[in-house]
Amino acid sequence: MGEKLKEKPIIEFDVVDSTLRYSWKTSLLKKVLDYEIGKCTGCGLCLICPWEAISLGPVVEVAAGRLEEAPLINIEGEKCTFCGLCVSVCIFNSFRMSINGLKVEDEYSKIDGEHNLNREKCLPCLLCSKVCQRKAIDVEVKLPKKESLVKYETDKVEAKGKIMFYEEKCCYCGLCEMLCDAIKIFWVEAKPPDFKPAVGLRIDEDKCDYCGLCEKICPSEALKVECEYSPPRKIFEPKIEGEIKVNDEKCVKCGLCASVCPVEAINVKKPFKGKVSFVNLEKCDPVGCKNCFNICPVNVIYVPRIGKKIDVVEDFCIFCGACEKACPELVVKVSREEYNVKNLRLEKPWEKARMRVFENLVGREIKPLIPPLTYPRTVKVKLELYKPSTKVSVEEWSLPGDVRVKVEEKINFLTDTLKNPTLRIAFEVGKLDKILGKVS
Repeated sequence: MGEKLKEKPIIEFDVVDSTLRYSWKTSLLKKVLDYEIGKCTGCGLCLICPWEAISLGPVVEVAAGRLEEAPLINIEGEKCTFCGLCVSVCIFNSFRMSINGLKVEDEYSKIDGEHNLNREKCLPCLLCSKVCQRKAIDVEVKLPKKESLVKYETDKVEAKGKIMFYEEKCCYCGLCEMLCDAIKIFWVEAKPPDFKPAVGLRIDEDKCDYCGLCEKICPSEALKVECEYSPPRKIFEPKIEGEIKVNDEKCVKCGLCASVCPVEAINVKKPFKGKVSFVNLEKCDPVGCKNCFNICPVNVIYVPRIGKKIDVVEDFCIFCGACEKACPELVVKVSREEYNVKNLRLEKPWEKARMRVFENLVGREIKPLIPPLTYPRTVKVKLELYKPSTKVSVEEWSLPGDVRVKVEEKINFLTDTLKNPTLRIAFEVGKLDKILGKVS
């Protein structure tokens, strides 16, 4: 057993698909650290590594499109101690670690946000999946078509009325379009700053029979229907069913889905709170350089139509710092002020040290783990005042005037000689003959 404890570990490196795998092996223990290139944004949170085993890769070049599929960080396996801190601070789940085959993510405190869905409040609708910049939300909505809910007692279907659409109220949940063929929504990609998933809604009144079902299911009261006349008919209440699935591997808890939810069914706590600022804006070229736009994992950086040269929607920023690392002119500055911890286990002694690293990420002063040595008693030291000696000092030796002058000349010459680099090297390697030839 003693010999096994003295065993030197074997460190190996391998590439599995798009994952870089580092392993640390002994006969008793095997640690594996996986780094998934595709999930990494080059934010630099993992640079907190206390062993400096991680360094930044070509983030600027990748963001600019000059490099593709290159790792955004470099990991030196020889320096890595497999402590798992990189796993704990990565909010994109780029790192995975196991010890003897067992995953350790659940054993360590981890910086992460929280995404909670109130399924009783949820309709569901399509809105959260339409606006999610990470494609982390999948929604399945089951809603009967209007034709199966409105039953006429005669073959003649002629109705009169009016339908009004209040665009300023509409959240574009998509339910009315799923219900009725008379309604058409013009979907677009949700972009900052408002992240609207559509540019408008059109109602074909030739197809509308003013049944009022669209008004009933609209969560934002954007539709108003007034029926003046219709043939005898029965209208059944629409029942919305479905399911929402959130991919926790993709979700970074930016909070965008929670902000647009018309029934407030989603609650999100972000991994970081902070601030983004822009300095030296004269160096910024948002038309020619799009590094920060390309690298941002939640797409919150944009060019305003008027006013500012560049801006960010801080409400949905996760303050990872990828934009700062990708900016070639150092225009973007990201500061973090607070963090959220998942799976906090302070009863374990190593977790206190891990929390100190988290504090460092938000720029807080870290107090030493080991307090300064203190004594349980007061020590008094008697101080004695210095008294100069009364003894007569030995007289300084002296030389006759002419001899003193010659000695000083020799000393000055020797001092100047030793300032010569060549002679100093000769002195250091022991070639004294060369020096004596110069000073004699």
